[in-house]
Amino acid sequence: MNNPEDITPKRTPILWILGIITMLNSAFSAIAYLCWAFAADYMLKSMETVKTMGLFPAEQTEKILELYTSINSWQYLLLAAVQVMLFVGAFLMLAKLNKAGFHVYTIGKILEFCVMNFVIGGIVAMNFSGILMSILWVLMYATQLRFMQPTDEQNTKL
Repeated sequence: MNNPEDITPKRTPILWILGIITMLNSAFSAIAYLCWAFAADYMLKSMETVKTMGLFPAEQTEKILELYTSINSWQYLLLAAVQVMLFVGAFLMLAKLNKAGFHVYTIGKILEFCVMNFVIGGIVAMNFSGILMSILWVLMYATQLRFMQPTDEQNTKL
C-alpha cells in the first residue's frame, strides 16, 4: 500500500494545465479589475470605441457598459485582490508543490463567491454554472494534493 510519504512531489500534466490556466486567467482578471478601479474613464472610452466599431450589437454593448459602471472602484479592488489570491494559490501549487497553495486557492474561490454575491450582487452575482465551475476547479486541484507534499528541502526553507 502506498503511504502519502512514499509519493514524491511532482508536477503532473493535470497540475501544469490547471496551474497555467488559473494563473493566466487570474492575472488578466486582476489587471482588468485594476484598470476599472483606477482608469474607469479610459475604460469607458474604450468601450464606447468598441460600440462605434460595431463589433457587438449595440444592446449588448449597452448592457456591458451598464454592468461595468454599476460597480464601485473599491469593489473592483476587492475583486482584484481575490484574483491575486487565486494566482498566488495556483503559483504555490505549481511552482512550489506546496499544499498551502490549495488552501489559499480554495479560500480565494470562497471569497470570490462572497464578493460577487454579497458585496456586489445584482447582475454580477455568480449563477449556478459559475458556482459549479468553482467547485469543479477546487475538486480538480484536490485530486493533485497527493503530489504536492513539500520535500525536506522545501520544509527547511520555510
